Amino acid sequence: MKSRTIHDITQQDSNLARLTAQAHALLKMDRLFKKMLPDAVAACCHAVRIEENELLIFADNGLVAARLRMIAPGLLPKMAALGYPATKLRIKVDLQIPVVPRVKQLKISQSALDGIEQAAAQSIRNPLIAEALARLISHHRSGES
Repeated sequence: MKSRTIHDITQQDSNLARLTAQAHALLKMDRLFKKMLPDAVAACCHAVRIEENELLIFADNGLVAARLRMIAPGLLPKMAALGYPATKLRIKVDLQIPVVPRVKQLKISQSALDGIEQAAAQSIRNPLIAEALARLISHHRSGES
């Protein structure tokens, strides 16, 4: 079976071809827009579309939105010169809150592990529970957590 590229697949359907062309055009507009901005601002915003002569920008936070509003008067003529005419600029804040992974800090002391092991040996009759406790003890004694 011959492998097909995404380009081949999208060109088989006129709707997909039109959608792909539109997506490429919007990505190009966004790249050109970002080239006009300071690097720190460009990394935190996206030119989304021009609709009814209004350029829509998504900013990652309020600080970037405020900075864009300050430099906005000079952006529209530059965009028009590149073939993206707009008479108004609309900036929406699309908060991007980074997700920080939590580090496991739960540790079971060696004496607690000994107590669990001893209690399990004396009173746990269910083999599934005994096996789960043995895995827990082994896991914590090997230093993984």
